[in-house]
Amino acid sequence: MAVAIPSGLTDDNDFIVLLNSLLKGLLVQQAPEQLWVIQIDNWFDHKWLRYSGSGSVGSRFPVDWTSAFMDRFDSVKEQFWQDKLTFPPFAPDRVVGQWSFLHSSRGYMEEPVPKLPHSQSRRRSHSNLRNRAENFVRSASFVWYSGNTLKNGRGSVMVYNIGSPQPVCWFAAFARNSEWALERTRGVDKEHVARLLIGG
Repeated sequence: MAVAIPSGLTDDNDFIVLLNSLLKGLLVQQAPEQLWVIQIDNWFDHKWLRYSGSGSVGSRFPVDWTSAFMDRFDSVKEQFWQDKLTFPPFAPDRVVGQWSFLHSSRGYMEEPVPKLPHSQSRRRSHSNLRNRAENFVRSASFVWYSGNTLKNGRGSVMVYNIGSPQPVCWFAAFARNSEWALERTRGVDKEHVARLLIGG
């Protein structure tokens, strides 16, 4: 059975056709045990690629500062892109849909999986720092794509391929002029994405 993500009310139909072509190419090339497709409510940029979240770290103020002011500000927030890959910490209200497909003798079949990559309840960003993708599944492709493409005229796709020897992660941005076109990539060359779009 072919994987096909439906077009929603805020989706540009042609962008969803492009997305489904990319999914087909990924499955031909990677053949993961699982495929996860996750829609985010609006456009997102390459800064989400491998982003783990934010947490508190000790401040860099001089150690001899001992005033009450320093007691209140002895730590600062910092953003993390960790070596151990975690799921991007999108807020639950930004996650519009999560589809899971499992490989079988009949191809990829949509199967609800009880454990989701993205929690449906709000948590502090630092709790994501240990939400490691490799602990979730042994072999999978995770694909995030942006919603609201009908209005925005631009779309983004982010891919995490989990498996041996190590995860491969990349980002691609698309724009609609007379038709949808690949604008730029991060973590992969444009030629590779172009090959995926024509079926692998």
